[in-house]
Amino acid sequence: MPKSITFAHYLMGHAPFRRASFFYAYAGMWLHLLIGTGLLALSGARDWLSIFAALVVGSFCAGLVLYGLLTKTRRLLLNIGAYAASIARAFSTDPVVITCFIAGLIAALVSSYSILAAEYGHYQREVHRQPVPLPASVPLLLGAAIVLLCAYGLLTSLGIL
Repeated sequence: MPKSITFAHYLMGHAPFRRASFFYAYAGMWLHLLIGTGLLALSGARDWLSIFAALVVGSFCAGLVLYGLLTKTRRLLLNIGAYAASIARAFSTDPVVITCFIAGLIAALVSSYSILAAEYGHYQREVHRQPVPLPASVPLLLGAAIVLLCAYGLLTSLGIL
């Protein structure tokens, strides 16, 4: 009986010489974060924690853009704006920039959910030969995170936080 592959193996590419687009996007995200963290460490910035947080989100958005380019999914190129907002957040604490950063983070979360939901559907069809939807808790938790981020963005733009 052949061993069944897991969803993580499916995403990263399970054949020895064939890698999935997700693997290259994931590796690109970590490479961006590694190089950015090295530059941040060498810069001697004082507010390194907020810059690092913006860098993490920027790396995530860069991975989404790379995945969109590799799979020719043009709607994922929307994350270029989210990437620009995260880079702007690294250099500015203006409330408008923070609001754009929150909006970019929401766009990145929705994009990542659409990618994972589509890949999970492909995985279920190819490996298990039966379509099984994502567990109901996944969209519920993502929706709650998006609502909290919207509330945070609104409170920040109003000057309450």
